[in-house]
Order: sequence, then C-alpha cells, then structure tokens
Amino acid sequence: MKKRIHLYLFIFLALSLLFMAIGLYIFLVTEIPSVRALKDLTNKPVSTIYDINGQVVYVIVPDNKIAVPYGRIPKYVREAFLAAEDAEFFRHKGVEIKSVFRALVMNVIHGRVVQGGSTITQQVIKALVLGPEKSMMRKVREAVLAYRLEMYLTKQEILNVYLNNIYMGQGVYGVEAASQVYFAKHVWEIDRAEAALLAGIVQAPARYTPKRHPGLARMRQLYVIDQMWKKGFVDAKKRDAMLREHTSLAKDDGIFADTYFKNTVFRYVEDKYGKGIFARRVLKVYTTVDPSLQRAAEDAVRKGLAAYDERRGEYSVSFHLDKGRWQGFMKTAERDLTLIPLTPGIAYNLLVSERVAGGYAVFPGMHKALLKMSEFPFKPGDVVRGVYSGTDKRKQLVFSPVRSSGIEGALVCMDVASGCLYAVVGGRDFEKSPYNRALAAKVQPGSAFKPFIYLAALEKGYEVDSMLIDEPKTYGGGLGKTWVPKNYDGTYSGAITMRDALAYSKNAATVRLLEAVGIAPVKKALRDVGIEEDIEDDLSIALGTSNLTLLDLVKGFSAFANGGQRVKPYFIRRIEDSKGNILEEQGPETARAMDEVVAYKMNVLLRGVTTYGTAKGASRLGYPVAGKTGTTNSFYDALFVGYSPHICAGVWAGFDQRTSLGRAESGGRIALPIWMRFMATALRKFPPDEFPLPGREGPDAPPGSPGLGPDNLSPYDMQEATKVPTS
Repeated sequence: MKKRIHLYLFIFLALSLLFMAIGLYIFLVTEIPSVRALKDLTNKPVSTIYDINGQVVYVIVPDNKIAVPYGRIPKYVREAFLAAEDAEFFRHKGVEIKSVFRALVMNVIHGRVVQGGSTITQQVIKALVLGPEKSMMRKVREAVLAYRLEMYLTKQEILNVYLNNIYMGQGVYGVEAASQVYFAKHVWEIDRAEAALLAGIVQAPARYTPKRHPGLARMRQLYVIDQMWKKGFVDAKKRDAMLREHTSLAKDDGIFADTYFKNTVFRYVEDKYGKGIFARRVLKVYTTVDPSLQRAAEDAVRKGLAAYDERRGEYSVSFHLDKGRWQGFMKTAERDLTLIPLTPGIAYNLLVSERVAGGYAVFPGMHKALLKMSEFPFKPGDVVRGVYSGTDKRKQLVFSPVRSSGIEGALVCMDVASGCLYAVVGGRDFEKSPYNRALAAKVQPGSAFKPFIYLAALEKGYEVDSMLIDEPKTYGGGLGKTWVPKNYDGTYSGAITMRDALAYSKNAATVRLLEAVGIAPVKKALRDVGIEEDIEDDLSIALGTSNLTLLDLVKGFSAFANGGQRVKPYFIRRIEDSKGNILEEQGPETARAMDEVVAYKMNVLLRGVTTYGTAKGASRLGYPVAGKTGTTNSFYDALFVGYSPHICAGVWAGFDQRTSLGRAESGGRIALPIWMRFMATALRKFPPDEFPLPGREGPDAPPGSPGLGPDNLSPYDMQEATKVPTS
C-alpha cells in the first residue's frame, strides 16, 4: 500500500513538473516576441536639409539614428565597444555564463537588480525587443531570445544592429549619430581615442555623456582604453598614444542641432505636406541658409543680450553647499576640466570661498580663482555662474559674474536682391524657448516705422532737404483726451530738414509730416513694399504703435536697398523626394515698389542715421550701410533695421512679458550693437559696394562715378542728385 501511495505521489509530482515545464515553455518561448524582425531592421527615413551652397547642414530623423553598413564602421570603433561591453562577443553563444553568475551574486547580495551582466546580443534584445524592465523573468526571456538571435543572425549582423541602435545620450542612437553630435564627424572619420569616448557612454548615457559630464566621460574613456589593451585589441604603444590624445568636442550638435532656421523648415514642410511627412518619406530640402551667417547671428544675439544682462540683470545662486561638501564639488569640477579645459568667454560653476580684494575667491576646480566684483551678494558655499576671462598679471584665473534678466532677442538677415533668408534667430535659446520671435512675433517697431512715412512724403513730392517743423503740438485723442508727441531727448529744433529729422528721430516733426502727408499714402507705401498688415487710422502710427513682424521690417527696408523692388522673402529653394522628383521650387519674386529715384533718396535719408544720427556707431564698420533705430514707449522694445547694398538685417530685443527694458535702454543701445556684431562678419562676404545712383547699378556704372553718401558728395552735388527729374 505504501509503495502504491509513493508511486502515485511520484507520478503526481512528475506530472506537475511536466505541466510546469510546458507552461514555462509556452510562457517563455511561444509568448515572447520573435527575433526575425531584426533581420531586416529598417530605421526611420533620414531627410536632409542643404544650405545655400548645397552642403548638408541639418538632418531630420524621427528616431534620431542613422544606420551605416558594417563595413563603414572602422574596426577600431567596433573593438572599442567590444572592449567596453563584451570582449568575448565572438566566442559565446549569446549568453556569457560567468557574467550572468557574477551579476546574480551581486543582485542577491543587494536584494535587488543592480548589475546586468548582459552580452551585446542580450543588449540588442533588451533595446529592440523586450524593453528596459528589470526582473528575473525578463532576464530569462532575454537569454532565450539571445540564443535564438545567435542562431538567426551572424555575429557581424548582430554587432551591426547593436552599433546602429544603441542609445548614446543627447537624444541620439547609434555610432553615426553620436559621432555627428559629439565630434561633428562621420563615424569613419573619428580616431581611436574618440571611439573609446563613445564606447564609454553606453553603460550609463545620462551619467557619461561628455557634453554634460566631461569628467566622468573622461574616466570611462580611460577605462575603455585600458580594456582595449588588456583584451588585446591594441598594444602598449597604441594605448599610450590614445591616452595622450586630446579629445575635442563639437560646440553644438552638428547636423542634429535644433535651431530656429531648421524648425522653420520643419514646420513649413509639415504644414504643407502633412503632419508626420518626415516619418514617412525621405526628402531633400534645399534651403537658403548660410551656416556661417546663421552662427554669426546666433553668436551676436547671445553676446548682445548678455551685455544687457551685465547692466540690468540680477545675480543668482545656483545652489549652496555646506563646508563638508566643498571637496567633492571641487574634485568633480576639476575632473570635468581634464576633458574640456577652461575656455575664455564660457560660463562655469564656481564655488564661492571668501571675500577678497576685488571680489571673491572662488574654485572652478581644485585651483583658486578670482571672481571680479564690486558688489558682494554671495556668501561662502554659494555656487554661482562666472564667465572665464583668462589670467591676470599674477597668472591667477579670473572670472566675471553672470547676471540674468530674462531678456529675449531676434535677428533675421535677407538678401535684398533675391529675398533669400540667410539667417533666422528667433530667440536666445531654442531648447528653452522654440517660439520664433523673428518670423511670428508681432511687435511695435517704434521709430523703425518712420522710414515708411518719409517714403510716402517723398512720393508726394517732398525732398530730402525739405523743411519740417519740429515743435510740440497738441492732438486730440479718444474719450476727449489729448496727447503731445515728445522727442526722445526732450529738445526741439524748430525748423529741421527731413534728412536731419529722420537721422535724429524727431517724433514731433514726424507726426507733423504724417499729418500733412496723410495716413492713406503711408498704407499704400507699406503695401507697395509687401507689408500687408492693417494699420490704424491714427497719427500715433508715426511713433511705431502698429504691430509688425521683424521680417516685415526687413522686407520693407530691402526695397530701399535694392533700388525700389518689392522682394518676397523665401527660405526653401527646392524640395525633392527620394527618387529626385521635385515637389516644389522657389526663386526670387520681385516687382517694382517705388521709383528708383525715390529709393535712392530713402538711402540718402537712412544713410544719415548711420553716419551722424542715432546709429552713427554703425559707420565704424567701414562699409556703406543705412538703417533706422526703433524704441517704443516705456522702453518695451528695442530695434534696429539696417542694410548694405547686398543684405538687410533686423534685430529686436525685449521681454516676452512686455515689461520695460529700463530707462535709456533704446534701440541704439541694445539692438544696434547686436546688428553691428553680426554685420561685421556678414559684410565681409560681399564687396564693399556703394549704393548705386539711379539708373546706374553695380557694374554698369561708369568708371569713377560717385557712390552714395556725404562722404564723397558735396552738399550741392547731393541736392542735384536727389532732385526729381522734370522730364
């Protein structure tokens, strides 16, 4: 009887184990995803954006990865990743038992999953099939699928899938995208040391991305180089050479960088061809952007707004550290500086130690430095931002404090003859605020609107030296109120020429001129130059109370620069699909907006602004330029729109919350320096031509013909040149 009971128990246990095994098999094998899809894995379409010269400037990739063939990835790049992640990759069958056992012991000790021990094959399964969940059951599934994948794909195919799809920080996947973001190179162009840096990121991208944690990234790079030597991928000589190599990082994300121009292109294409078009089709978008001018524009806006911050911004403390945590901060900061040394003009975190003569003693790393200040708002232990200035006579590191105000800015640059947009900057930092203030925001232009009133006056027969009355006058307003236009400086000239009234931005004279000319002719002049905004029937428009975009102003001023042609701005030249079919093509669209003599006279008027008027500083550029400053009531907006015979650029600065920039923070003080910084770079790309006389344009002008401006025309010649012909 006992034997029979034991037999029944044995059969029951055997059947139970069999059913459990069958259930486990069904759960682990038949219910887990297939690996077959990895055989023909395809990434999202890669669309390319080209600049004005036909060179690749940006890519649009919905999944931020660019697949490259196995043969295009250098052997030393593959070896760097093998050394860092799985040196036995070409020997095991998908799972490395020693690594699994080691990870199991560590997880049991800690009572949770703290170490993976995954092979490259398992990492492929985790990244592309199962997801990042951490559990023992998922680990078993992962092992089963790894064995399956090893039987289905070759080792080279598995490694290629891995290298093209592994997450590399900064929002990108794969070694090609990472090479572009970190080094602005193709993966086949990076060197061994750079390959080691990339391989070090994989273990923990958020921790080891070199652009955010350069010190930790450098530590991982050294580890990978050491592993490459220990695992036999390089000899001691190559190891030492790699250790000596200085690895430089790209300043931005290269072709993956998000900029206002790139976003403008993206939104235009999606609006016209359908949302998600870039996820469905490969497109080639040929644009008008000039990368050197785009970078110059971004740099000019950033530095110009920083100058305002220095005047008006507030000091801030990033965080505070107790004395016991100072050493840790200093070691971490010093470690970061080993990969990216101190660079003049760049802001760094500084640990405040104590007040000293001339400012504060601070630590950007392990070495003491000076934060030059005349005020003392900080206390020991504060971590603040400071811009590195260099060293003083005593070889001491010197920093200047960073102040912040929240000011925003915009810049747009256009070719005056064709309408090509060479540069678009819609704000201070695209990542923090993608709203495009250059193209979308409507702002009050202030005195930058005045040229259109003077244009209407010229078209009604006024001359550049016609006399105006510059005296206060009371005008009726709504609800029985009155208003008196006041000049910025509070002084009045009595009788003044149109030329001087515009050069010195006389409000009283301009309102009187508008009253005499009428609002209707001004509206017509605006429509003629391509500005379609509805303008109020109110004399206050003389002070720039209408709402226009910065691009509207640039478009209008360009008609003066090019001899009177209305030009339609455009930023896309051509769009092609993957087969070369042209989806659309754009080019210059121009039409006569004003007589060329009138345009010439406008150049005379606006040249006065930049030679002796409110923007006379622009004359230091050494090129023929003209333009107009703009400042709105209560200093809410600061603008400058200026041009040469080739390009026109407009700058706006202000707060999104519509608060005052502060007393005396005018267009001439904020916007003009930004414009000048940008144009100092931009003008060098064009010949220093003078504005052509009416009927004599560019190379058709006879030898020795005078250019435009008071520099080379006598007052009598100027008057004669600007008279309207009677026949």
